[in-house]
This record gives sequence, structure tokens and C-alpha cells, in this order.
Amino acid sequence: MNRNAEALLEQVDAYVRGFDRVSESGRFDDASSDGPVRLLSDRELLEATAAASRAIRLLAAERTKLAGEIARRSVIRDESNLARTMGAASPAALLAQVAGVPREEAGTITALATAVRPREAIDGTPLPAKRAHVAAALNGGCLDVSVAAALVRSLKKVENGLTQLELEGLERQLVERTQEGYTADELLEHFRLVPAYAHPEGNGPKDGELAGQATVSKRKLDNGLTRWVLDLDPLTAGFFETALDANTSQRRFQLVLDDAPKLDDKDLRPLNKRRVDGVQRIAKKVLKIDDGHVAGTAVTMLVTISEEALRTGVGHALLPGCMETISAATARMLAAEAEIIPIVLGGDSQPLDLGTARRFFSEAQRRAMAVRDQGCAGPNCDAPLSWCDAAHIDPAGYGSTSIENGILLCWRCHRLHDEHGWQVTREDGRWWWTPPPHVDPRGRRRPGGPVPPVNLSA
Repeated sequence: MNRNAEALLEQVDAYVRGFDRVSESGRFDDASSDGPVRLLSDRELLEATAAASRAIRLLAAERTKLAGEIARRSVIRDESNLARTMGAASPAALLAQVAGVPREEAGTITALATAVRPREAIDGTPLPAKRAHVAAALNGGCLDVSVAAALVRSLKKVENGLTQLELEGLERQLVERTQEGYTADELLEHFRLVPAYAHPEGNGPKDGELAGQATVSKRKLDNGLTRWVLDLDPLTAGFFETALDANTSQRRFQLVLDDAPKLDDKDLRPLNKRRVDGVQRIAKKVLKIDDGHVAGTAVTMLVTISEEALRTGVGHALLPGCMETISAATARMLAAEAEIIPIVLGGDSQPLDLGTARRFFSEAQRRAMAVRDQGCAGPNCDAPLSWCDAAHIDPAGYGSTSIENGILLCWRCHRLHDEHGWQVTREDGRWWWTPPPHVDPRGRRRPGGPVPPVNLSA
């Protein structure tokens, strides 16, 4: 039996044991499949979910191996070509037929399988997989197929121009990131920035080309609603998302209008519903031609750029609020605009440390924290800058009102820290959260804040 099959059986056994404990305790004596699930304790429920999820990942890894073999047998250019023999146009089409999955998903699995399957030299000598680190994590049940596929695609975008050693080091760092507790959504967002990390000088975003492809379309629906579809370039998306986030906050409305709806601070409507209110507020504000300034760091768009990139115009810059990248040349142009604040990384243009004399953080400090934290720095939280307040790690009066003792948190994560016993520390430039014992007796730390960039020189 291969190791993957053994690991899969172990996970299935762990899943079954949880229900055995329910039966042995006398909590369930019926044959219905719903009964044991209802009678699991909270911890048993989460453990069973984790075991089932890892079993699914292991099964998905096995299917990826099989898809890789289907692809290998379909490369042959004679009558033994497997896909052609089965009447399929491609290995992905054959996998879609056999597995009963959509063609697009089959294509994703096949592309991933080709990258992680073992290779052979011309003389038959076994060679490691092209993406050996991804293959190891996938086969160990530690990596979801969709995350693995996105990681492989991001590496493919940057492989031209990197040495094999640099590419292998980049792959290793990205795989290590996937095991540090970040959510799949955070990882997928992080992978989008890999080209900027890998090619900071030459292959940065081509803002002019993207702006030329951007469109906004409008269509009236039969039900009376109007559908707007926005395909925005990074710069326009940065402006739009900054403004929309600032007016969709659950805690406060940044644009105060006389006829604005008065909603409860704990607005529990879905985000897509609250964004409609945000769009309405922005439109009304523009129509009123109010040339006053809207208070707060959240409404000001920040642009982070290295000192060298700002000086030379070569490289890329980051819009921290929405994780969009723009070229350094565009960032230099923006630096002269009133409501665009360029933050030169490594510079010291503003006094940011006010010591213990102040209880409230200054605007300069909040801007610096916005650049550093790029949104809520809570555990696995993606709340944007406009939803966050500057909070003290050590309470005001006991700790200094300084950037080192400050952190940007949304109201939910602020309560985790202040009321629910979660401890937060910063190590090597990264936030780490330790839950209280009643949440996790083992005290496993959770990462907070943005996924750190990769370092090709490491």
C-alpha cells in the first residue's frame, strides 16, 4: 500500500473514531447518520471536520496523480494515445468525462498534475517533479488543490528571468507560507503579487495597457434593477475600492448626508447589500459637489514605494488598502496629488513616535500603521483599512502611544484582544495571535496581517 493511501486511511479512521466515542458514551443508539453529528460536542465536531477535510485533500491529491498519468499516456502520438483512444479531445476532456467534473476544473487539475508528477529523463532516469515542493505538500494532504494550482500558475508567470535555483527558492517560500495558518483567500491574494516580488525592476504592472482594457458597462434587467459591470485597472480600482470601503464600514459612515439612512452600528446585512448604500453615498456626495475633506486615514489613498523606485521610476508600488500594484512611474505621478499620500519605505519624513504623553494615535502614526498592516491585523481577518481603528497592544496609560505599541484592528478583532483573551505579539515584522485555552488548549498561534512578501535572496 502506498504512503498516500495509508495516510488517507488514517484520516478516515480518525473521522470514524470520533463517532465511535459518541456511541460508546451512550449518547447515540440509533442507526441514523444525522444522529451522531447532532450529538458531537463542539470540539468533536471541529475535529471531525478537520479529519474529513484532510481526507478530502488526500483524495484530491490521489486524483491529481491519476490525472497526471492520464496526461502522460495521452502525450503519445500514435494509436495508443489514451485520450484519443477514448474519443476525447484532450487529457482534460477525458478527465472531465471520467470524473464528472466541469471541463474548466478538469483543465486546472490536469495542469497541476503535469507540474507535480515525477518526470523521466530521455534515458529513463527518474527525475523529481517540476514543482517538487508543491507535490510534497499536496501528497501530504497539507495543500488544497485550488491553492496548489494557483501557486503553480503564479510560478509559471515568473519562471522566465529567474534561475532554477531562484525559482526553487521562491516555490519553497510560497509553500511554507501555505502552512503558516493563512486562509485560502489570503493565499490566493498573496500569489497575485508574486510577479511584483520576483521582477521588481522590469516586469512590473503595465498600467497603460491595463487602463486601455478597462471598461464599465451598464444593462437594465427585466426585474427593474440595473446591472453595472466594472473591469477596472489597478489604479482606478484603488480609488474606487478606497472610497467604497470608507462608506461601507459597519461602525461609522464617513460621508454624512442629511438624508442618509440611519442604520445600527451592528448592521448585520451581507456585505454586498451594505455596499449598495456605500455606492449611493458616494454618488450623492459627488452630486452635491462638496469640496470639503473627509476626515480619517481610511479615505486617503496610500501608496507605498521604495526610495529607489520613487527616485528612478523603475519597479512597482503597492496600494495597501486593496493590495493592487501599480508601476513606479504612475506612483511618482500620483505623489503630487492632494489626496494621495506617498509613503516612501525606509524614509523618515514624519515624527511617528510620540512616546507615552499622548493617548490617541496621530494621523501620521495611523498612516504608517496602514502601510504596515494594510487592513485589519487580526487573525485571518480581511477587513479593509476603512473598518479599522488604531489600537494599543498594551493599554493606553500602560504602554506608549507609538507605532511599536499600535495595531490596526476592526471592531471584531479589537474585542478578541480586549475582551476575549487573545494575545498578540509581533516577531520579525509579523503579527501572531495566541488564542485563550478555552478556544485552543494547545495554544497554536494564528498569523495576522498581510502575508509577508517572499525574499528571493533567502
